[in-house]
Amino acid sequence: MAPFSRLRAAFALRRAQSVVALVCVGLMLVSVNIIAARFFTVRADLTEDHLYTLSPGTRRTLAQIAEPITLRFYYSNSLGDAVPSYGVYAERVREMLDQYVIAAHGKIRLEVYNPLPFSAVEDQALGFGLQGVPLNRQGEQVYFGLAGTNSTDDVQVIPFFSPARESFLEYDLTRLVHTLAFPRRIVVGLLSSLPLEGDAGAAAMGRPSEPMAVIDQLRELYDIKDLSPGLAAVPKGVDVLMLVQPQHLPDQTLFAIDQFVLGGGKALVFVDPYSELQASLPGHMGEPDADTASNLEPLFKAWGLRLLPNVVAGDRENARRVGVPVPGRGEEPMDYIAWLALRPPDLSRSDMITADLHQVNLASAGILEPLAGAKTRLVPLLTTSRESEKIPVAKVKGLPDVGELLAHFRPDDERYILAAHVTGMADTAFPNGPPKPGKGKPAAFLKRSVKPIDVVAVADTDMLDDRFWAETQDFFGRPEVVPNAGNGDFVANAIEVLAGGPDLVGLRSRGTSARPFVVVERIQRSADEQYAARQQELQQKLAAAQAKLRSLTGGGNGGPPAALSPQESKTIAQFRADMVTTRRQLRAVQADLRRDISRLKTLLEFVDIALIPIVVAAAAIVLGALRARRRRRRSALV
Repeated sequence: MAPFSRLRAAFALRRAQSVVALVCVGLMLVSVNIIAARFFTVRADLTEDHLYTLSPGTRRTLAQIAEPITLRFYYSNSLGDAVPSYGVYAERVREMLDQYVIAAHGKIRLEVYNPLPFSAVEDQALGFGLQGVPLNRQGEQVYFGLAGTNSTDDVQVIPFFSPARESFLEYDLTRLVHTLAFPRRIVVGLLSSLPLEGDAGAAAMGRPSEPMAVIDQLRELYDIKDLSPGLAAVPKGVDVLMLVQPQHLPDQTLFAIDQFVLGGGKALVFVDPYSELQASLPGHMGEPDADTASNLEPLFKAWGLRLLPNVVAGDRENARRVGVPVPGRGEEPMDYIAWLALRPPDLSRSDMITADLHQVNLASAGILEPLAGAKTRLVPLLTTSRESEKIPVAKVKGLPDVGELLAHFRPDDERYILAAHVTGMADTAFPNGPPKPGKGKPAAFLKRSVKPIDVVAVADTDMLDDRFWAETQDFFGRPEVVPNAGNGDFVANAIEVLAGGPDLVGLRSRGTSARPFVVVERIQRSADEQYAARQQELQQKLAAAQAKLRSLTGGGNGGPPAALSPQESKTIAQFRADMVTTRRQLRAVQADLRRDISRLKTLLEFVDIALIPIVVAAAAIVLGALRARRRRRRSALV
């Protein structure tokens, strides 16, 4: 029995050693994970738009934080339970906030709260100004927002993370952190003859007059200082001078702008050969102004460019589709070649202002050209396609004939410049000094720029009008601007680049975590094209049969007929049979519409649910067979 006892003891010892080894391996794995998570964190972002990767601008902002910032993320778990799409979005927000904390190297502290109804956490969220949204009929409020504070108790909040702004998530987060980290804001001097701040005349008459969305957006980022059209000098402290539709400016104002730019000041200028916005507003006598053109000809000439007079750019390739009234037929969709939706091929990718924009909308835009022999360098920012032509302003005034413009379109095979970035050394537009210096010795003035000038010129003012680029939606009582083009981003980017603060550029539109099913959409479009005509034919046949059946059975006059002849009864039975057959055919067509999608769904379900277990099981069987074979070989050797 002694050999068996020794054998049992050996097995027990080996079992104990195995258990100890497993425990040691487990402890080692836990320790390695803790150490790696603390010191060697490596994350891979495999999403198409790199949704979870911080951009260089954000990293620069986070690296420059001097004082600690506290971010408080309020998210009601019940919101994700009730609406799963919010849960997905909340997970992305939380992941992004974690990335901010890691990249800030201890300068950002993140606190996460789940505000329960009537709790102290809910009171705290409301105290910061977060917005509660009703979840059910009982009025339970849920929260999904962010409050940030710095060491001086400044507060910045995102009241509610609306899914409509998911593509702007990194921009919104970085703007909040940037505002807390750098309290000193860029000062923009605004000189405009258009009611960007709201129509004062309308407000005086009791009509609503709200600032344009682009101004609201700029006020969130910068200090806007309104300037008088008759100013004699640009106030000190202005970082960027923004001129919109500068009309009939006196020489002293032109001279002030000239000296501001030559002295190193930056300018963003919007001019227009025909401002549709101004043409739609009542003038001093109640009628629209006849003069809706603007130019800065003397200054543009000194800066090395010009605006072509009395023409706008027409572009067949980038034309926007509009509804055109047709007598007797309602509205017909038609391409209006004077309203443009410019996309990446026509947006400069070499300039930070437009490098990351996806679309900019313009209306009746003018054409800029560099002057021969200019000392400055003109870089196009927005251009037309080669399917473009020059259109006289007279043809787009009032109610233009969209069909006639389209029918008579003749491309010039040339790209026209609609906006440009102008840099380089420049001379003054007033070589003889300030206009009307008065008595005594003329004041000293700059005859040449002290350093290369930096000016952005845009040949369209209508791009600032809300109706061309944004829609204001009511989000539970709070107005929210949802852009459909990057016009507001273009303006903000231009100001940031001109002011020397490009960290927020490129953050404005990054994509969404809700990915579209591109293959499914392609299959759906193909099926629609293949079966739409047949489906419409069957639906019309079914509607006709139902109408005929109602007329025969009295359904059209409120009751059945007094008596039906055998022939009428037979006809009704036939119509009912036809209806059943038509419905069956219609269901078959609709099944055909979904057939390829159903096949793809089945394949994906198989891959997601069954394929991995099958692969694992097959691998286990193969490994088991190999181990069994190895044991048999060892037994044979013994």
